[in-house]
Amino acid sequence: MTSNRLPAFGLVMRQALLGALCLVCTACGAYTFPGDRPSPTTNTGTVTGRVLVVPCAPVEQAGSTCAGKPMPSLEIDYLQGTKVVGRTVTDNNGSYSIRLEPGGYVVRFNTYMRVASGPTNITVAAGSKLVANYALDSGMRVPVPQD
Repeated sequence: MTSNRLPAFGLVMRQALLGALCLVCTACGAYTFPGDRPSPTTNTGTVTGRVLVVPCAPVEQAGSTCAGKPMPSLEIDYLQGTKVVGRTVTDNNGSYSIRLEPGGYVVRFNTYMRVASGPTNITVAAGSKLVANYALDSGMRVPVPQD
């Protein structure tokens, strides 16, 4: 005995997958590829910069210091109020670029590290090019001997 419901189930699954694919493709339109340098328009401004992590190692060699190492694949969110209105990801060199509408933004990094230097609040003007570089504290420290 065969069931007539099996072909209907396959059609429903095919339609569901097609719908999910359309949603994913639509969402991709807001994504900026790492390292992509879009130019500002009269309606937007561009924020670019580089993210470095310090210290570079828990123990650094005597007489040498590390100015920071690039932080690849780090998500950076731009918020207005509590809503994320822009998002970008750093490339392998720690560089990023994003085009934003004019206005004020809170900059939030999707990481456990704290911002050691760099603006956590920015204002973007139409047609502007803003450079915002950051150093993040990795939290690596040499253990302190206990007395």
